[in-house]
Amino acid sequence: MQNFNKNERQVNFNEIKGKLHQINEGEKYCNITLVCGHENPRYVNLVSKKPQFIELVKSKSVGDKVFARFYAVSHEKNGRWYTSLTLLSLEIQD
Repeated sequence: MQNFNKNERQVNFNEIKGKLHQINEGEKYCNITLVCGHENPRYVNLVSKKPQFIELVKSKSVGDKVFARFYAVSHEKNGRWYTSLTLLSLEIQD
């Protein structure tokens, strides 16, 4: 497993399993989209800065079953709230 935790104060992170649906590389920020769920599939998008992203998606491809760790962050803009899921680690599921 990749060592993404930079301090010992937070030891629990959000986790999700799913099938890798999209890998999108941008100039500064990149993202992946997972398909999760069984009877009612849901799409979940996770973002990462490009240097970390390149390492995280290495040897992974669309269709792989994966296990992702992430944290959620929200911000307010013009009276509306927006939430992003920041990708911390991505492992192929056994």
